[in-house]
Amino acid sequence: MIVKITVCVLPAHVAIIKEFRNLFNIFKLCDLMDLYPHLKDYLSLVEELMQADIARQDSRIYGLIGPFIKRGGKRVRPALCLLSCSATGGVYQSVIEPSMIIELFHNFTLIHDDIEDDSKFRRGEPTLHVTYGIPIAINSGDALYTLLWQKIVALKIKPKSRLLVLQSLYAQTFKKVVDGQGIELSWIMSGRFDVSESEYFQMINGKTSALIGLSCEVGALLSGSNKKTRALLRTYGENIGTAFQIQDDILNLSGDFDKYKKEIGGDITEGKRTLMVVHSISNSSEVDRNRLISILKSHTSDKKIIEEAISIIKKTGSVDYARSHAVRLVEDAKKLLTKLGDSQDKQALISTADYFISREL
Repeated sequence: MIVKITVCVLPAHVAIIKEFRNLFNIFKLCDLMDLYPHLKDYLSLVEELMQADIARQDSRIYGLIGPFIKRGGKRVRPALCLLSCSATGGVYQSVIEPSMIIELFHNFTLIHDDIEDDSKFRRGEPTLHVTYGIPIAINSGDALYTLLWQKIVALKIKPKSRLLVLQSLYAQTFKKVVDGQGIELSWIMSGRFDVSESEYFQMINGKTSALIGLSCEVGALLSGSNKKTRALLRTYGENIGTAFQIQDDILNLSGDFDKYKKEIGGDITEGKRTLMVVHSISNSSEVDRNRLISILKSHTSDKKIIEEAISIIKKTGSVDYARSHAVRLVEDAKKLLTKLGDSQDKQALISTADYFISREL
């Protein structure tokens, strides 16, 4: 379960942000791979296996998937799986294929999410449905989903009891991700903007945080860790996963397209209920609240109107509020890691958590 902390827009919360400003300045210049260069060969192997598995399939059906995955991405989930395994006494080799499966699922969700959100760009290039049409994009996502389940049932992990736990974790978490997306889509379908923070965190805990939590727990499971350690790593992952999403939403309003690789202000066009939007709606004047909701409902692409919405959000201190919440989640996550023995990979987990709230891409 994610630790949820209510943060007030007060001088104390401003002090928290100032306290971490130096950290942000350090990490914004850092590429994620700089945090764990020793994993380069193992992450390359994950990449090679994904491409090899896809290349063996019928190109008429799977032909777009390989290039889509090759567009890049941070490979955060495989990296966290590798780090969590080693930090709890395991070896990297034991999680290569299990971590690859998580990354395949993540890419499946990206393809379908882009359709559902009508996103125009993914990793700096037009989304699949924009280039090839919705039917082809849907089927490409479906094909990837069937492929990763073939990989799950074919896993050879001993003892069998551990394999069954792993397969159950995949199934439970994949359902959480889909449920989280479904909650968000239900708000869109009903036109709801009176979303509470607790509802927001329920949604994001499924849609984003659950898969990062799974990555960490799978690593701990395959190192032979007990349930307590597995739960610790999962909570760490869920906390930084929520922080990751909050930072992503902040970047969508104020990031640099050349770094972020997605359209700036796209969340306003989409009408997305981010933590900043939820907070701003709750704390705006009636005039500003009604105007913000009107803009979000209009799905406008007009840059001036998008800037107006961003201005309302900033007026209520909602960007700093969200950033402060992300910082606190990361601090809670790092405290959990004090229960692990010191190691290079424990330090990499700490650094990754910090990077999640300072990244610019």
